[in-house]
Amino acid sequence: MQYLFLDESGNLHKNSPDRFFVIGGIFTNNYTDIKKSYVEINKELKEKLNMDFEAELKAAYLNMEEKMDIVVKLSQMKGMYIVGIIVDKEKIGIEIERIHLYYNYIIRKLLDYLIKIKLIRIGKNDDLYLNIDKSSMKIEDINSLQNYLRTHFNIEKDYPFEITVAYWDSKKNYMVQVADMMVNTMWNLAQTTKPFYIFNHLNKNKNMIICRLNKIK
Repeated sequence: MQYLFLDESGNLHKNSPDRFFVIGGIFTNNYTDIKKSYVEINKELKEKLNMDFEAELKAAYLNMEEKMDIVVKLSQMKGMYIVGIIVDKEKIGIEIERIHLYYNYIIRKLLDYLIKIKLIRIGKNDDLYLNIDKSSMKIEDINSLQNYLRTHFNIEKDYPFEITVAYWDSKKNYMVQVADMMVNTMWNLAQTTKPFYIFNHLNKNKNMIICRLNKIK
């Protein structure tokens, strides 16, 4: 099984002052071990922050150093990939109003890239489970993303793998919480003058896969 957990950071609408918008999170085919490892990281951070163990640990509660520490720890785990797509609103060539349509498009572009580099497998038995934080994604039709992705990959591309999309309350899903931390960190780094230099510096284990979307066509 292949698992992709995604969240978003920034604002895509044309009236938002945010220049960058990011969709990202984690990909793994080693879900059980990755979750177990993160639960330990989660406990350590909550002890450090004097938080209730039952409370949700959000990226907003952490400073940049703490978030970067999580990135480094996760990047060392076997079968864990930190993935994301950064949209530069100054370069995409359009002003976005119908946000939910472009969320679907951007997620599809991320999947296209992960398939192109052979991270996501597309064989008959290589089902992909895409998990999204339902509190942050702007979705008008709960099935719209799944239907859009299946039309693109199963009909237009004729790939045999199955894609299932699920929407989670992040309080009930540790891996969606991880996606929140990863995408928030990517968004913060995107504000720097040389974000991809930083990403490359962090990517010692070659499992940070972050692409750019500079044009929508």
